[in-house]
Amino acid sequence: MDIEKYSKIAPQYYNYQVPSLLKKYLIDKKDITILDCGCGDGSLINSLKNNGYLKNNKIFAIDLSMNRIDLVKKISDKVIACVDNVEELNTIFNNSIDLFISSQVIEHVNDVKMIKQIEKKVKTGGIIYISTVFKKWYGWYFYRNNGKWVLDPTHLREYTSSEQLLKLFDKNKFHLLECKINLQKFPVIDFFIKRSGIRNRNLYKNRVMKILRNMKLPIPGYYEWEIVFKKI
Repeated sequence: MDIEKYSKIAPQYYNYQVPSLLKKYLIDKKDITILDCGCGDGSLINSLKNNGYLKNNKIFAIDLSMNRIDLVKKISDKVIACVDNVEELNTIFNNSIDLFISSQVIEHVNDVKMIKQIEKKVKTGGIIYISTVFKKWYGWYFYRNNGKWVLDPTHLREYTSSEQLLKLFDKNKFHLLECKINLQKFPVIDFFIKRSGIRNRNLYKNRVMKILRNMKLPIPGYYEWEIVFKKI
């Protein structure tokens, strides 16, 4: 699928919430360099900004879509946003990142190549936060890719066991700190908003819309998988 076309038909709305596990590794962090790898429309960066995490930190953001990078640049002039491939990270210096963040990206790309870049770009002692899709054998959603039912039509894979991904991280270079799996739930209102054609990403600033977005339904057999490593 053309990345620019996809960026227009699948907008990401800003919800102003930072994942609790990620927040744990952001509390009291100052003067660090953060990379949002595969930043999309900047939903997470917008949440970091609104929760005060950009004040004393340097943040880079990369995505394949120029449309999305243009949106991210509007969030804050503190964000250094560039078009780049997560499998290459040509715009990021080696050993320069203190906190590497990648939310719902690794399932879209060559995971081996992406992890190789993480190894190169993150400093010794740096933290890597990754979230991705975990699927039980009975998992079902209405999109299809390569003959399988998938959560997103652009997913190259959906992990069905922890070992499929964890084994790709060299234990001599990465120390697993935390691994957390929660039932995947989607806000009911998002389904209707996206199909209405509304593109206002700040839609959920409205108090009523925030309440409506908290009404969520689980997706059968799908989980959000959060992993935290420390580079050693």
